[in-house]
Amino acid sequence: MDRLTHSALLCSFLLLLAAASLSAQTAAAEAPEEPDFFFLTGGPYTQKKNSPQIIWANQWLLAGVAGTETRDYVGAGRFEWGLTDRWEADFEFGALSLHERTLGLTTFSESGADDLLVGVRYRLLREESAPLTLTTGPQLIAPLASRRRGLGSGEMAYAWDVAAAKDWGGPVFLVASVNLSLTPDVPAFPDGSGPRFDLSAVNWGAALGWRALERATADGANHDIHVLLELGGAREDALEAGQRLRSTDVLFSPGLRYGFLSRAGALAEIGVAVPIGVTDSAPDWGLILQVQYEWPSLF
Repeated sequence: MDRLTHSALLCSFLLLLAAASLSAQTAAAEAPEEPDFFFLTGGPYTQKKNSPQIIWANQWLLAGVAGTETRDYVGAGRFEWGLTDRWEADFEFGALSLHERTLGLTTFSESGADDLLVGVRYRLLREESAPLTLTTGPQLIAPLASRRRGLGSGEMAYAWDVAAAKDWGGPVFLVASVNLSLTPDVPAFPDGSGPRFDLSAVNWGAALGWRALERATADGANHDIHVLLELGGAREDALEAGQRLRSTDVLFSPGLRYGFLSRAGALAEIGVAVPIGVTDSAPDWGLILQVQYEWPSLF
């Protein structure tokens, strides 16, 4: 774990050093875009009315302890639609591929769909008239991930999401989020037998962002680069051998994101991050490759 911590600090330092070099070469744009690209943290900036955004993140996570190695892949998609300038509809979907090996032998290997999330969010506060931006709303999670294959709970879940941010309009911005979820009445075993449990989870994240580059072009487009340092995690319940277990995962993740805003208002973004486990139950390390595309208001 010490070696991983040192690697995280070194990676963060190199990202900051590269960003400082880029920042010294360019001047910031007069009105930077609201930062909405994060790896572990939920952003509070909702879509404008009739403006859609699609997000896809590839996450590879690896861990090893006592002769057992796990290699997990999570493909996470998200679609956002601005109902108004304050209300937003959200849809999340994805795929899972989980693998475990013990002493060189495969002990678990399953792949399939992840759960489907449907939610709405309302931007309660705006920084134009308040000290920060604050957005919140309910979510419903449909059980598409298979319980029998060890990919999900197999039951409907309910969640509430809260995200906040402070953007000074200069090089630095702060974002934090928390998501509370409850999956009630989950049977102890996949066949529906045994006692039933209510499973809860708390997912959280915090991000410190730095606009390292804001460069406007002669035709009205804009290039920008953000450096992100994030800390995130989850305290969640799971069922194993008919018993409810609780784990707490914490990850530190340095990341880098590039965005291009066209003259027409379309925003394309791509970023990479290296999450590193802080707690014993968290993955040792991983890689996240994320892309986003946002259209201007369609009508």
